[in-house]
Amino acid sequence: GRHHAAIEILGPGTLGARAQAAIVEGVRHVLRMDQDLSAFYAACADDPDLAWAAAGAGRMLRSPTVFEDVIKTVCTTNCTWSATTRMVTALVTHLGEPAVGGQGPLTNAFPSPDSMAAAPERFYRETARTGYRGAYLISLARSVASGELDLEDLGTATREELPDDELERRLIALPGVGPYAAAHIMMTVGRHSRLILDSWTRPKYARLMGRTTVADATIRRRFRRFGPEAGLAFWLFLTRDWVE
Repeated sequence: GRHHAAIEILGPGTLGARAQAAIVEGVRHVLRMDQDLSAFYAACADDPDLAWAAAGAGRMLRSPTVFEDVIKTVCTTNCTWSATTRMVTALVTHLGEPAVGGQGPLTNAFPSPDSMAAAPERFYRETARTGYRGAYLISLARSVASGELDLEDLGTATREELPDDELERRLIALPGVGPYAAAHIMMTVGRHSRLILDSWTRPKYARLMGRTTVADATIRRRFRRFGPEAGLAFWLFLTRDWVE
């Protein structure tokens, strides 16, 4: 039905109640089933370009861990989407743990910090072909694996505990993370105040507005009324054609 979903669990045997509950919680986490967007929907209802989203759009898919989202985001910097896909596919294929009941390497789990930290530089250079990002990926993995860096705290802290400005500052301090990557990671942890401005979003916005280029300040001003959800409003404005 409309308000229900079925989860198919692959693997031998029957899972106990605790394991089943953990899987359901994992799915809820990835799909953001518990996120309250009611205030955002109220704002969308007053915007002709975003009224469609008030029907329930905006729950942005996230990874099971912040670590995974940070690594994947670094793999999107300064490259084409095909290059990002190649890098992430190599990480999962060669370093990820095979899933029980999985069908091939692309059903492997995303590699753990320990697995990525143990991989030699040659793997990143020759197999994953991560270019300059390899040093950043190794540094991030080693810092998390050693306990020096706790990325998961960034995904659970409230705005009162960790304001958006401070969260952005901490993210930009990470290897390989600049303003674009910080905004992207913030979106994955449910902080939507920053607009993801890059080589795809800028031209797409300009095209939708019937212009050649639009200044970043103008884009930010358009979505300022959405406050802490400005980045989400911007993203949905750009991707409406994905769901229609």
